[in-house]
Amino acid sequence: MPMIRNAIGILTVALFFTATGFQYSDKVYAATPLIDADVVLAYTNVERYREGVPFLSSNVALSNTAKEKMTDLFTRGYFAHESPTGESVSDLAKKNGYEYIVVGENLALGDFTSSKDVVDAWMDSEGHRENILADKYTEIGIAAGRGDYNGRITWVIVQSFGRPKSSCPVVDKGLEESIEVLQKRLEVYSKIADFRREEAERNGGSLSEKKARVLSYNVVAKFYNSNVEKYKKLVEEYNKEVEGYNSCLKEVVKDF
Repeated sequence: MPMIRNAIGILTVALFFTATGFQYSDKVYAATPLIDADVVLAYTNVERYREGVPFLSSNVALSNTAKEKMTDLFTRGYFAHESPTGESVSDLAKKNGYEYIVVGENLALGDFTSSKDVVDAWMDSEGHRENILADKYTEIGIAAGRGDYNGRITWVIVQSFGRPKSSCPVVDKGLEESIEVLQKRLEVYSKIADFRREEAERNGGSLSEKKARVLSYNVVAKFYNSNVEKYKKLVEEYNKEVEGYNSCLKEVVKDF
């Protein structure tokens, strides 16, 4: 009896990140400038509103990601999206428990005079502007700090953008496990059916014994076929979920 096989869809998770940096140093230093993460977010969403892009919502894991990056920039005195040890925004996001489809980052360093000043500077830079207005992002974390950067008191501001995996339809892991269990079970049933068929086709024995062997084979074959139908239905359901998830991924990153 040939084994009935169904192709199980392959779930491909696309992980992307973009990053742009901006070193800003030609502003006049103000004695008591105040740059606040919440206000930076507000001005960021104002820019998105102007372009008809949905607002970004604050995310704790991304906020921790931004704070960790900001602290690292001050501590090690570098200004780049990749740290001296090779860590990027994607690595920091994972470390902070953020499961994402796409992440990105904006950096700013300099003597800014206000939260609006920072966002205006980013909006004047093509790469930063793209991150701020990208509809592929739905969440953000922001960190702003003023301190000693290589012997100079200045501001460092970080925006960590993201879109969580949860924004796309979830593929049922339990369904995938059920398919694997049933597939292994069918392999066993197939071997039993092959053995019973050989017994049924074997010469020898009385007519009643032959009938019993045929009946035994038919019982196993019927049970096998009913489980094949269950398997096919599970695979079809799983493939639809995978197709929905992958379609969501393509939609998110179509302009990436």
